Amino acid sequence: MKHLKVLLAAALVAATTFQASAKGKPVWASAAKPGPTTIVGLVLANDGEFDVLQAAVIKAGLVDALNGKGQFTVFAPTDAAFVATLGVANEAAAIAAVEALPVEVLTKILLYHVVEGRRTSRSVLAASEYETLSGLYLTRAELAEAGIAATDISASNGVVHVIDRVILPG
Repeated sequence: MKHLKVLLAAALVAATTFQASAKGKPVWASAAKPGPTTIVGLVLANDGEFDVLQAAVIKAGLVDALNGKGQFTVFAPTDAAFVATLGVANEAAAIAAVEALPVEVLTKILLYHVVEGRRTSRSVLAASEYETLSGLYLTRAELAEAGIAATDISASNGVVHVIDRVILPG
């Protein structure tokens, strides 16, 4: 199954800890420019780390929205993040648990991981909170607590930051 890395990740480490690319530029510099594929395309091209996220986004009916022309920042939890958050044994059990959730609940959780606009890690660090597409505010502290696996993955319609925990709306 191809993977939909469409949600969440945060760049909440100190600005001095940004890794440099092979060309010596900060990683966030390349994310400022649109990539060749959409957020959905990035997720589908992934190596299997986002199967649960893919199932969730499909069930919630968010594929078209995250494949569109609008600019979004997605904080994308890994499969392991879903397994831990849902308290299940493995990825298959996490997918089953996601499938059992009411669409409204699932949609609210997923949209809590998406903000409007193209926000690189530098921008994420600069704000104390962002209004998510769920209408609730996601704080920098919540993102930091979620753990950061990767930042500034550039898409044609936004930026993806990979996080290690699913963030549940309050």
